[in-house]
Amino acid sequence: MTFFAPASITAFFSPHISGSYSETGSTGLGITLEAGVFAKVSEKKGIRLNSKSFTFPTIELLLEKLGVTEAKIELVSQIPVGYGFGFSGASCLAAAFALNTHFDLKKGYFELADIVHECEVRSRTGLGDVVCQTQGGIVLRKTPGCPSKAVIEKYFSESEINFLILGSISTSDILGDEEIVEKIRKYGAMALKKFQVNPDFYNIFSISKDFAVQTGLMDEEILEIIGEIERMGYRASMVMLGKVIFTDCPLKILKDYGDVFSSKISQFGVRRA
Repeated sequence: MTFFAPASITAFFSPHISGSYSETGSTGLGITLEAGVFAKVSEKKGIRLNSKSFTFPTIELLLEKLGVTEAKIELVSQIPVGYGFGFSGASCLAAAFALNTHFDLKKGYFELADIVHECEVRSRTGLGDVVCQTQGGIVLRKTPGCPSKAVIEKYFSESEINFLILGSISTSDILGDEEIVEKIRKYGAMALKKFQVNPDFYNIFSISKDFAVQTGLMDEEILEIIGEIERMGYRASMVMLGKVIFTDCPLKILKDYGDVFSSKISQFGVRRA
C-alpha cells in the first residue's frame, strides 16, 4: 500500500518551544502543495529515496516510536529536498501511514500524525509542517502544537504557485540565533493578526514579504529579484526557511533567474495514493 503526503511551504511563522512535544510547534501560515512524497513499505530493511539509499534520522526515530524493527521504506519525492518544501514532514507522514497499514498497527489518523510531529520536533527538522500536511489547503496555525491539539483555520484555493530555487538556508543556524528568533516571534505574531483581518490568498505574498524583511531573513539577492518581479506586476515572497521565492510570476520569466518548480495548492492532507 502506497501513501502520499503533500509538500508544504511556510509564508510566516512564530516558533513556540515547550517542555512537551505535543505543545511545541509554531503558529503561522502554511500552504500545502499537490506535489509531495510517496511512501511504500516492504519486509526488507533500509530507506531509499528516489531509488537511492538515504540516511533519514527522522524516519529512524519514527520506526523506534512505532516499534518496528525491520522495514524497507521506499520514498519517491516530487519536490526538491532541503529548500523549505517540508520534505522531512511529508516523507515521515507518508511513511507512518504506510507502516501502520503494512504492519496492521491499528493507530488512528491523529495518533500517527502526532507521532510524526514529535519525531520532527525531536529531530529538529520541523515545527509546523506536519500540522499543514495533515490538513491540506492553506492552513493558518492559530496555536502551536501537534496536529490533534493545534487550533487552525483552513482555507481553500485552486491557485498555482511558481517557485524560483536559489539555494538553501540552515534552519538550525537561524533558530539557534536568539536575536533572530525573538524577531521571528514578534513579527510572526503581527503577521498572523494581519492575515486574520483579511484572509485573502493574494495577501499572503505581501504579509510574508514584510515578515521576511522585518526579521532580516530575506537577503539582498532575494529582495532585488522580488522587486523586479513586482515591477512586472506580479506578487512574490520568500519561502521560510529556504532561499526560494514563491510567486504568481510565470515560469518562463523565472527561468531567467535560475531553477524553477511549480505546483497547485493541495486541498487534502496525507492519504492513500
